[in-house]
Amino acid sequence: MAEIEDMLRKQGEKFNQIEPPPEMEERLHLALENSSMRKRSGKMWSLRVAVLIMILFLFGSQIDSFAYYGKKLLGYDQIMTGTLRELNELGSGQTIGKSYTFKNGVSITLDGIMLDDNQMLVFYTMKDPRGTVDELYSNHSMSLRGLFKEYQMHSGQGNMNEEKTVMKNMFQFQAPLFFEKKLKLTFYLGEGAQKETGEIPFTLDWTKAMGHSIKKPLQAVMEIDGNKIRFDSIIASPTTTVIKGQIQSIWALAQDEMKGERIRPYYMDLKLLANGREVSRQGSGISTGMKGITFHQEFDALPKDLKELKLQLASFTADFDVHEEVELNINDREKSLEILGQKIVINEVFHKNGDTFIKITSEENVVLTQVDLIIDNEKVDLEETTTDQYEKKADGAILHTRILRFPGSGSKLKLDIQRIVYEKNYHKTMDIPLD
Repeated sequence: MAEIEDMLRKQGEKFNQIEPPPEMEERLHLALENSSMRKRSGKMWSLRVAVLIMILFLFGSQIDSFAYYGKKLLGYDQIMTGTLRELNELGSGQTIGKSYTFKNGVSITLDGIMLDDNQMLVFYTMKDPRGTVDELYSNHSMSLRGLFKEYQMHSGQGNMNEEKTVMKNMFQFQAPLFFEKKLKLTFYLGEGAQKETGEIPFTLDWTKAMGHSIKKPLQAVMEIDGNKIRFDSIIASPTTTVIKGQIQSIWALAQDEMKGERIRPYYMDLKLLANGREVSRQGSGISTGMKGITFHQEFDALPKDLKELKLQLASFTADFDVHEEVELNINDREKSLEILGQKIVINEVFHKNGDTFIKITSEENVVLTQVDLIIDNEKVDLEETTTDQYEKKADGAILHTRILRFPGSGSKLKLDIQRIVYEKNYHKTMDIPLD
């Protein structure tokens, strides 16, 4: 009998610590209404056995719900996207629950991860009893290493409590290779001689990985002003959708370099349309390497009832080599010129305090990134740009007026425009087959 009482006491303590799902109350209420009243036995042991049976019933019927609550990552709602919150509610991902404490009392707990074919999301809690977790966050770094390589960290964000003692963090890493099993997350805290390293090793459970819903080559090309943008692949996974491609091949890049006609892409405004609705953008990147100029665009996860998928190139912003020379006179007013289809107006040219000033107006997305002034056959660098003014036109266009100041003055002036940045709208759309 003592053993039964001890078991009941321990199970009761555990049960009191559990927060049951909202639907449990209704289920118990219905169960009590449907059950018949039984005559109370005069023996205490039979009552205890009945209570034990009830506890076993509760644990048996709700074991999935309790396990479900144990798998959720708590405290991350404010830094999760809607998609990630839904996955978390479903108990997706792998809980870890391993910690490391530094000498200064700061602790880091790896709460869990979410892994699919596009990325691995790492969720960890940083605690600082001194209330300076915000300072620690800016002075800490981390790395993720597997058997043969270190996996690249893409981005991260955190949310801190008011006392500055706890910060919940979510960081995005490159997805580990399929054969990885043992991984090690290393944290670096502090700077200089005060820098300390902490390691949290953990084992990947590939049965918790979420894979992908779409993974296919695109082999599509969009041509814009003589340049071909190639779309190579799309991978849609439960956490994100990634599209990769190429803006310029290594050979075309080398040819343009030799001809002095380089294109330096700044930004591609790509829109992903699922069932006619825009999928929210999560990030993007453009890089130059041995594969030429490549890009990747990240969007939110696709809807489950996907029927149609389109990709739209809304606009393209780049820095172009132009090497355009424009002769100027000190009395020039409202002189208009066109470079790569972009209108630039020379409003005024004047001398002041021994310097030469040129007032120009263009659309706000047009920037002269490299411009010099040739004064009496001598080239001088731009000293500064001043007096920024913006004017919104009736058609919605915004004009930007500014004054360029060059040191020195002379009678023979020539504006040497070598590079120009501008954004051009295209709104070209292509279908992405779903079969």
